[in-house]
Amino acid sequence: MKRSTKILLMSLLSIVSLGHGLTAQNADALVTKLANKYGSVPNYKLNIVYEVKNEDMGFQNVQEGVLVVKGNQYILKYGPNETWLNDGVVEYVGTKEEDHSQILYFCPGQNTEAIVDYGNLLTFYSYNHTASMSGDLLRLVPNSEKPYTELHITLDGDNVTKISAVDHMGTEYTFTLSGFSTSVTGTQFVINKREYAETIDMRKGCK
Repeated sequence: MKRSTKILLMSLLSIVSLGHGLTAQNADALVTKLANKYGSVPNYKLNIVYEVKNEDMGFQNVQEGVLVVKGNQYILKYGPNETWLNDGVVEYVGTKEEDHSQILYFCPGQNTEAIVDYGNLLTFYSYNHTASMSGDLLRLVPNSEKPYTELHITLDGDNVTKISAVDHMGTEYTFTLSGFSTSVTGTQFVINKREYAETIDMRKGCK
């Protein structure tokens, strides 16, 4: 290979490497900015459109709900028949169907039914992930075992508007967010256990 060709090739590789480095730095800076912004807001309320789909398996489901977070408590309701709750002591998942209803109990932080951490929905991705940019999309890969293999964060300015998680089976879980508010006055972080026919206690070590 001629010397001039080698120099050109090395220059191109340097430019590509520099561009990748800048992209990674931009992604890390953006994650830090979002963590600082949302981490300073202990109480908030927002609307969620939740969609889960797997094209290869041929299924798709869409639900609309409201999430309220207050300190270490949260309540997420999808209509009258599905409630996710952390009251600060126990996490619950209550579901009602025409022929059956059940409530599951978990230690806080051990809810295996949740694909993401609803109590920290706007900040959970800011630690223990490797960040990069894909166009205007913030892409994060977990550095330890998670229910998902990667995350995609969509922004409008410096506001998170969509979070998508992809699991090992290729199923995509998308949370489209809107109506962010810091007013949570009047929210009750309770669930009526008597409304459920079956109780499944998954708690280990926190009773």
